[in-house]
Formats: sequence, structure tokens, C-alpha cells
Amino acid sequence: MALVKDDASMTDNSSNRAVPTSRYNYAELADVYNRAREDYIVPMPMNARRMQEYVTAYDVDLDMSYLAMEPTEDIVNGVCMLGVRDNRTWITRLGVIPDRRRRRSGQFLMDKEIEISRETGKDLVQLEVIKGNEPAHKLFLKLGFEVTRELLVIRRPPGPVDESLVPDQMSVQMVNQDEAIGLLAQRELGAAWTEETASLLNIGNLQGIIVTLPDGEMGWVVYQQKAFQLAHFVFAPDISQAMMRSLLAAVHTTHKAQDTKIENVPLLHPTWEAYQAMGYVVAFGRIEMVLHL
Repeated sequence: MALVKDDASMTDNSSNRAVPTSRYNYAELADVYNRAREDYIVPMPMNARRMQEYVTAYDVDLDMSYLAMEPTEDIVNGVCMLGVRDNRTWITRLGVIPDRRRRRSGQFLMDKEIEISRETGKDLVQLEVIKGNEPAHKLFLKLGFEVTRELLVIRRPPGPVDESLVPDQMSVQMVNQDEAIGLLAQRELGAAWTEETASLLNIGNLQGIIVTLPDGEMGWVVYQQKAFQLAHFVFAPDISQAMMRSLLAAVHTTHKAQDTKIENVPLLHPTWEAYQAMGYVVAFGRIEMVLHL
């Protein structure tokens, strides 16, 4: 990677120099990210297209995201990205290249993102750390982050729905993207950054299903349909477990051949019980943390 020289935009310490990620293309950023995550607990490889989609979906500001580089050499130590919404920022994609560790690059990048969040008038910084990543968890606690909740990443392979979980004579209505967006205005608050309405609107490819049960209860689910996978489920608020199961049954009956991956489901949220009944399993967990500025 060729470094663009511009000392006015760089921050130094004894072991690292901060360079905005906006100076590099998506292929270069994906390469750095992959090298930094090659021994990570949960592999999440990226290419240029996926990196661009990620930046767009989650409102990552590449001018406020940074590479940690050697002070006097064009050698990358690590990377960290920052999503920006309203009065909040979201730290993501933090990673240090294995053979460039022990230079305090991780803390350097975190300090830089917290500093720029404060300088731009934000009130809150949030992030998620994979459960079991103790070094990162300890670093975030050291920097003043507080744990808010545990989140689950869950999956369900293609397969038939247990018919005993589906009420007889339920009514199913498909919903297009425009209608699905209207339904999202009714959703409950408190979604993780990746599942917020702002993220879903950026991601697109949304549709939904409205179900009416024999007893008259009505509910809906909005989700993203990709070529081979379903994702980003949002349920109507204040619905019963029977309705949650019925909505999931309707989705998986409609999309029988597609894998499903749902990210950042709160462990204590009532939808988790319905997901379990429908055959979902935990892929891994995350811990959500916040820092008040």
C-alpha cells in the first residue's frame, strides 16, 4: 500500500501514526482487514465489494476511520473504522496484524476514535466485542466502556418447518419493500447498530410478511432477502410467542432453500425463544458496550 504523505492529517505517538482510511481503496482496506483478522476467534473475510457494502450499510465515515502505521515507515500495524449517526459513533473492524502486535496499536486506534468522537461533539461511543475475546474486552473496560447486554448471532439451515408449531388457518400476506419500510416505523426501539432502521434502509432488498392468526392477532416481520441467505429480521412489537413462531414459519415456508443468519439478537429478548423453537442455533455471542463522553 502506498502511503499518501500529508503530515497535517496524521497523529503520532512513539509507535504508531494515524492515517485516514479514506486514503485507500476498498481492495486495500479489505486486504489490511483480512490480515489483521487472520487469527481472529470468528473469521470474517472480506473483499473489496463486501467492504464497500459494509461501509455503506453501517454509515462508516472513512475520514474518521484510521490505519495505525509505523511512525517513519509505510508499514501498516492495524485498522479501526467508525460509524457515525446523529450524536453517536460506533467502533468496528478493529484489528491489528499479528506480526505487528505489541506496539499498542489497538489502544492507539481506540484512543484516536474516542478522541475524534469527542471532538466532533458526539455524546456516546458504542461497540460490540465477540464473547471470549478477552484481550479486547479488557482493553475496552480499561478505556471506560460499560457492558450493556449480550447479543447472539444465530443461524438456521434450509429445512422444513415443524408443522405442529404453525396454527391452522393462519392468513399470510407478502409485503414489498415500500410497505416493509412503512412497517419499520412501528418497530420497538433499542436495536443494535447493525439492525437499526438506518442500517436496513442502507442495505435494501427488504420485504415482509403479515400474518393473521385464527384468534385475530395480527403481526409482521420484515427481513432482507439475498441470493442465498435471509438476514436482518425485525418483528412487530408486542406480539405473542405464537405469532413470532407463525411469522418465522411463514418466512421459512416461503424461502425453503435459503440459509438464514440473524445478527445481534439480544439474549434476553422474547424473540430468542421463538427462534429456538424454529430450529435456530447460536453461532457465537457478542457483548455490547458503550462509553459516555
